[in-house]
Amino acid sequence: MKSVDTRYVTANIPAFLIRSLVATLSEFRLDPSRMLVGLGIAVKDLEDPGCRVSYRQGREAILRATQMAKGQALGLETGSREKITSAGLIGYAMLTSATVGEAVELALQLQRDSGSMLDFDTRTTKEGIVVTASTRFHDPEIYTFLVEEAFASFLGIAVGLVGEGFKPLRIDVTYPPPAHADVYRRLFGCEIRFGQMENAFLYDPMWYKQPLLTADPFTHRQLLEFIAYNRARLREAAEITESVERALRQNLNERSNITKIACELGVGQRTLRRRLTESGVSFQALLDAVRKNRALELLANPQMSVEQIAFIVGFSDPHNFRRAFRRWTGTTPGLLRADMSETWPR
Repeated sequence: MKSVDTRYVTANIPAFLIRSLVATLSEFRLDPSRMLVGLGIAVKDLEDPGCRVSYRQGREAILRATQMAKGQALGLETGSREKITSAGLIGYAMLTSATVGEAVELALQLQRDSGSMLDFDTRTTKEGIVVTASTRFHDPEIYTFLVEEAFASFLGIAVGLVGEGFKPLRIDVTYPPPAHADVYRRLFGCEIRFGQMENAFLYDPMWYKQPLLTADPFTHRQLLEFIAYNRARLREAAEITESVERALRQNLNERSNITKIACELGVGQRTLRRRLTESGVSFQALLDAVRKNRALELLANPQMSVEQIAFIVGFSDPHNFRRAFRRWTGTTPGLLRADMSETWPR
């Protein structure tokens, strides 16, 4: 059996992109909740600044959204609606940088913290400054969307930094012209080349040294210190919570308790409880989250009964499962399954 790359299923991607996609679908008068059915997350979860999704969850949500908004330039539309502050503290840190170049370098250093599902690099050429976008996983079904969203977002960020006068020199993409190729030209206002060797956003070097009117050294330093502190805290919290969640998933159909999980992880019960408290989460909350996410995934399979699902997620009594499920979601497994069949797929 082929093993799954843990980077693909680990929920460590900030939900900025998915949150922006929800806003775009809403503006299109489409129901954004449809793209999240059965993925273990809901639109309400995205309101939490600490919400993280896995690449798998993000990929499935994007794929569904593109199907819902068929015929629309969804990636360009989503990216063009994003502002520099959409990335939270990172956006404000960019705004308070001394120059455009420093802001760009900062964004590249913190790209994983901004919720990107692509990888970005920059280099200087004879033609100008190039920012390239490459895929983290081979995923042709959402590849075009991701590049469109990234480059449209780059444009919006640059305009947010230096004003409406900014225009890229050229946009290169590796894929052939989509049906909405004319939208590229209207949005970017520059030469667009399809079917190239790389995805490249080219701009004039003069912008790199452009001072920012919003520069503020003191505030910038404060933001960087807080971001660094927050990254370290989140990394420590992620290590312990991911370890507990992994152990829970592997033993989900058993009666898991903190003593058993602590023993499996090789730490004392009190130590584990203290570390979870320091991370701002409780063992019961993690257990509920793992059970909820698994139950939501299984409910999407009409061949499985509610009783079977209850047993798989660790309940010996289906009645207790239904009661817990209502506490988690505000509804019953049966009603939610009915909603799923009505909203997705069509």
